[in-house]
Amino acid sequence: MIVHLTATPEFPIETVKEVILILNETSGIMEFRISVPLTVQQFSSRHKQMVDIGAIESLSFEELFELCNTVRLFRTIPDEDYVVLVTSIKNSEDWFSAFESRNIFIHGLEWEYYTKKDAKYGIAYQVVENIFQTLLELNIDDPKKEPNIHEPSIGCINDHCREKFDIMIKLRTADICDSCLKRAEEKKVNPLIVTQIYQTINNLRQKFVSSSLLNIKTEPEKVIVNPDREVIIGPKKLKLDPVNKVIFIFFLRNLDGVKTKYIYECEDNLYQIYKEVRDNPKKKTIKNITADISSFEPYRSKLNKALINQLGPHLAEHYILNSVEIHDDYNRYKINLDKEYITIEPSKRK
Repeated sequence: MIVHLTATPEFPIETVKEVILILNETSGIMEFRISVPLTVQQFSSRHKQMVDIGAIESLSFEELFELCNTVRLFRTIPDEDYVVLVTSIKNSEDWFSAFESRNIFIHGLEWEYYTKKDAKYGIAYQVVENIFQTLLELNIDDPKKEPNIHEPSIGCINDHCREKFDIMIKLRTADICDSCLKRAEEKKVNPLIVTQIYQTINNLRQKFVSSSLLNIKTEPEKVIVNPDREVIIGPKKLKLDPVNKVIFIFFLRNLDGVKTKYIYECEDNLYQIYKEVRDNPKKKTIKNITADISSFEPYRSKLNKALINQLGPHLAEHYILNSVEIHDDYNRYKINLDKEYITIEPSKRK
């Protein structure tokens, strides 16, 4: 069984590639492959609203499944293969994901808000969850009448999670209840696929469980931004590309947080920092960051990954860019660090 993962143009394909690496860690008969994302032009040739993705407030399930079909058309993907489309575009029901036949869409944002973990783990779970649900032939059009969609949550892969924070119950439990296993048997689902899905969600479980040892409180180290605009946390000098360095310094200076809806108003401030960070900066680079919510998200994700990779997940929690408010038309991000831990020295450049 082949599963093709791709994304709409505004969503970072690097995240999708990381999801595939996670899924392929579990061996089995399901094979997960990357499908090169279609361009805005390709999507908009069949879906006019895709000309300006940033202006789309939400799409219906039907519209999102049609996007999946457009991927099939342009990439000549066989009907028997799965297509998984990861997107920043909200869906009309505000679900994490949904399926129709062998088409699946997954909302790729806000996972850090609900799970406190990197989005790639929640997205990976949604991939195998939806595949399992297609094989069980669940009726997602009427969840209240579908016996194998659980509401309230019981810690099964098929929990509905109408209250989104309930997602952590099934992520930490990583279980398939007896009723759903019996349904799989009745539908003659290949036991090798069920086993691979079960092993995958249990591997992911390790990312979501808590333990007293892993949750020992780590005190923050002091952050120094020196005159050369090097960023030093404790004894460690961070390796950040110029754009991520600009974003990090900007949020260190704005500890109350910034709403992405209004981040374009901060363009001059960001550009001033950019001039401090490197010679002959191009303002176009800053305009790319401040365009809209979906354009800002990949930069935030890349910065957080760099901090986690270099500082480790526990120390990095003090410095990553968190979502502290999530709304339909804006998110507010901030670094949860007290001012006393921050020193920004005058720049050598003006």
